[in-house]
Amino acid sequence: MTLNNQLRLIERLRRESGESEWLEFKHDYYEPQLIGEYLSALANSACILGKNVGYLVFGINDTTHEVVGTQFDPITAKKGNQNLLLWLSLGLQPNVGFEYEIVEHPDGTVVIFKVNAAWDRPVRFYGTAYIRVGSSKTQLSNHPEKERIIWTRRTDWSGLICERVSFDDLDLVAIRKAREQFIIKHPGQASELRSMG
Repeated sequence: MTLNNQLRLIERLRRESGESEWLEFKHDYYEPQLIGEYLSALANSACILGKNVGYLVFGINDTTHEVVGTQFDPITAKKGNQNLLLWLSLGLQPNVGFEYEIVEHPDGTVVIFKVNAAWDRPVRFYGTAYIRVGSSKTQLSNHPEKERIIWTRRTDWSGLICERVSFDDLDLVAIRKAREQFIIKHPGQASELRSMG
């Protein structure tokens, strides 16, 4: 992301009326365990709200939304002897993926964590799933109705249309196997399938 795009993203997030289920501001470095818990909570909440991502932003005052800068550097930060980013990545299950950006804003350094929304089950951090309720983080197990929503938001990828795909992209062995299985499941349509070539 270019610096201009990063600055626009920061301004867009600062214009939000306040912290929310998908957005958390922190002034400076926070305890590693809590970063992971926030990533879990933001991923799960983004799913419930139909957002693609959730944001954890360091270097912004959570009340005034002023850029105050941070000393937190996710690249050099550690959890014990382990690299913080690796430790966070290993703790998220399923790992829906997260990215970070270090932005040199005119008013101070801002670190943005962008975590993808949960998509087929709750995201746990080292065994525990978290959720945001308003601007507070809590365990998802305290809110079974929210957990049900996450489970029902599954995407049936088999029904999605793949853009820019041609017949050359298809695997002939997979097509043959699919035809065999279709005939087993729908024997009455076998002749129709064979006529398709």
